Amino acid sequence: MKYIAYKTGLSAGWRQFCVAHQLFEGDALVFQLTGSCTLKVYIIRANDLTEVDGALCLLNLDAQIKQNVADSAEMKTAACKSSKRKRPRSLPQAVVQKKNKKSGQLRLSVPQAGQPAEQSEIDSEEVGSEVLEGFKLSLPTVHFKDIKSFEDFNILVDGLVLDSELSEDIRNKYYKLCCNQNAFLHDNLIKGVNFKLIAGIISETVNIADAMRACTLTTSRDKFATWDKALKASELFGMNVGFLRARLSRLLSLAFDSEGAAKTRRYLEARFERVLTEDEIKSLEAKLVELKDAYERYGANVERLKSKAEGYDLKFQEQVLAPW
Repeated sequence: MKYIAYKTGLSAGWRQFCVAHQLFEGDALVFQLTGSCTLKVYIIRANDLTEVDGALCLLNLDAQIKQNVADSAEMKTAACKSSKRKRPRSLPQAVVQKKNKKSGQLRLSVPQAGQPAEQSEIDSEEVGSEVLEGFKLSLPTVHFKDIKSFEDFNILVDGLVLDSELSEDIRNKYYKLCCNQNAFLHDNLIKGVNFKLIAGIISETVNIADAMRACTLTTSRDKFATWDKALKASELFGMNVGFLRARLSRLLSLAFDSEGAAKTRRYLEARFERVLTEDEIKSLEAKLVELKDAYERYGANVERLKSKAEGYDLKFQEQVLAPW
């Protein structure tokens, strides 16, 4: 899992860590920095804790860490010799904050004093401590058949959980695609591919699946070709999208290569042209009504001005024909 230093918080991988180590509310963890990018995690089970004051633990913690560094070789030898010892019920020499369920306050608990340092190291590792290298977390293999619901679904690639890189809507749709194939579509991705690229591949796969669901016989051949190129590229990275490409091929054949598709396309084109013609007829009819109104207005003006115009014309002709 990833530890974000400047936010002092944990990011992707925490849920899987809890599941893998069967953590429950009340359990406590101690994160010990053992290298520049390495944390050793000590797990203290709530049911295994004893009601002992934590002051002694706080006093001894710094000394214990220094002793671990100075006597590391000696402790490894002791660990080998004592590997068969019975696992104790609590983790020695670790700071534990246990919530008192009755009072609601935090209490520090430590194992009993006087336990050897060598035994403390052995016990801490036997209780389930784990070293986290970089951003990767070693988790047991999860098979898709074990996923019962979307809440159990996580996108894990090469030890990285990519859930935070995708929206919940994309993850939900991707989960349904995986359910359809009863497998993780990303199981065979090439190792070492950038996780942001993987998130982009998953997102593009979901978007293409949505577009295919929404396509019609009027969808262009170029659009189908674009989708196929994107899916082919994802397939080269190891993404299981063969079923989408197969469906795309069938849709393309039905839309462009079959006799029924040709007739349907002609029908759609004819229906479209008829709609255009109907719109043009309506436009011409509206224009005709407008012309008829104009005709009526001009007719009224002609009748109103006709007598005056004829009288004036006669007067003018009289002047034309008058003797010199």
